Amino acid sequence: MNRQRHGLLLELIFVCGFFILASCIFVLVFFKAGQLSTLSRDTSAAVSAAQTIVEGIYPPEDENAAESREYTLSLDHMDANARVSETWNDGLVHIEVTIYSGDGTEKELYRLSADRDFS
Repeated sequence: MNRQRHGLLLELIFVCGFFILASCIFVLVFFKAGQLSTLSRDTSAAVSAAQTIVEGIYPPEDENAAESREYTLSLDHMDANARVSETWNDGLVHIEVTIYSGDGTEKELYRLSADRDFS
């Protein structure tokens, strides 16, 4: 009779251990999903900001100039920095926009290269 009690106790320990392990895995999965959601939201906001910057570039007075600019952006839920470089050549501009996180880590969120023709 004593062996049956130990067998039942051992079985209950295994069942509890399985549920603890399963719940830990589910918590980690939901945590990772939250991180991916935040990264996706940051990337979407950075893409939109980079496209807006590229669309807002117009020819300067001296069309053969190379210009670099830096912007501080306030996206939906965070601050970010944008570095923009323009290279003009006969009405054609090559634009490089890089969006960095503004939290001090300088993590690159998105990079956009574009060519526009103003000739």
